[in-house]
Amino acid sequence: MGVGLPPVRELPDIPVRAPRTAGAWLAILVIRPAWLWRREYLLGLVLVGAGAAGWWRLGLVGLGLPLVLLSSLAVPGTRALLGGWLAGGRLKRRWDRGCRFAGLTTSNDRIPRVLKIQRVPVGERLRVRMPRGSTVSELEAATEQLAADLRIRGVEVRREPSRADLASVLLRRRDPWESAGPVPWPWLERPQSRLWEPVPVGLDEVGDLVTLTLPGRNLLLGGEPEAGKSAAMTQLIAAAALDPWVTLVGLDAKRLELSLWQPCFDQVAFAKMDDAIALLESVISDMDSVYERMAAERLRKVPSYARLTVVVVDELRFYTAHPDRVAREHFNGLLIDLVARGRAAGFPVVAATQKPSADVVPTSLRDLFGYRWALRSNTRDASDTILGAGWASLGHSAATVPVGTRGVGLLLGEGQAEPVRCRSFYLSDGEVEGVAARGAELRRGVRRG
Repeated sequence: MGVGLPPVRELPDIPVRAPRTAGAWLAILVIRPAWLWRREYLLGLVLVGAGAAGWWRLGLVGLGLPLVLLSSLAVPGTRALLGGWLAGGRLKRRWDRGCRFAGLTTSNDRIPRVLKIQRVPVGERLRVRMPRGSTVSELEAATEQLAADLRIRGVEVRREPSRADLASVLLRRRDPWESAGPVPWPWLERPQSRLWEPVPVGLDEVGDLVTLTLPGRNLLLGGEPEAGKSAAMTQLIAAAALDPWVTLVGLDAKRLELSLWQPCFDQVAFAKMDDAIALLESVISDMDSVYERMAAERLRKVPSYARLTVVVVDELRFYTAHPDRVAREHFNGLLIDLVARGRAAGFPVVAATQKPSADVVPTSLRDLFGYRWALRSNTRDASDTILGAGWASLGHSAATVPVGTRGVGLLLGEGQAEPVRCRSFYLSDGEVEGVAARGAELRRGVRRG
């Protein structure tokens, strides 16, 4: 078998059932490729037309009219607008080529059509319409081939719920947080908050705001040391601190994580199991009292005007994997009861742990958390310990988060189809002290009132 030079230009196969008439060949090999360059042709025609019109009206001097038009590119807004327009055409050509190499062409030479292009921090987000005879699932199956032909990191496809022929396609070109600095918390300057509102906790890869609503849910946080667990938890504590009607109680085995927040906390237990157990028993007693009042008032869930009690547990491993078996089992039983029953009474739990594993976060406890946030993990199993079994095999693993990108992880909300990759906001120690001082003053004002 002889060896020859590679082709100058790789071309995808023409659909098998396409008619082989002269008109079909002209459309496939000439008209269709030329149509993909229509933006550039239009720009060229405008310049040629401007030169011809200038020559017709002004003679040789008028031939400089195209140069006058091109000089408008010195204006940043014009240059950005024209550059984006031409870049959109270039992306559509690459999309056309990628779809054809991926075998997404129908028998009448149609491919998924790009309806809209949106620039996002991670790359581009496309709105795509499938041609008749094709489904979004076929596009999902071809994501690896598309990413390879487009020479990008990856392609993600999500079908739009309203129409089966429309899809949102994310072209992942870069990691938006690889060299980005910390992002400040949006509520930092708020004089007061209300925890019943969605709390901003980060940004996703396309720059959209990610929020959590704590009432009626619990949050489990896990990750390796230096993964940003403290930053993720701090913003939720800050939101609770700025709501003077929220009661804060906490467990802090290191005595450090909640130290700056102590002016806002009613109770804090540290590294003594007896104190931690007594605190949980006290909280559960308060929860039972709330249930008694709700039963008397015939309420099935806590109303939105009710006061909330937020229970913060840092270093969950210390308590759930304590060497004292009797104390450990007692604590675990109380925590499972609080997480299971507390959500409906207005007692949300925010728990965080390092190096998550099955002995630290038992399945019976993990599955009770409506929100699960897996920050950078060393292994796929550690990521699944937080998110739930099987997510890593589906391509959602916190083990893929690069080292050094603190606060980046996968957030899975109750009822979500899949985890969202996001980065948490950040509060410095000085900012924490400022928020804690405001929260303490708000609480003193409520007590005086």
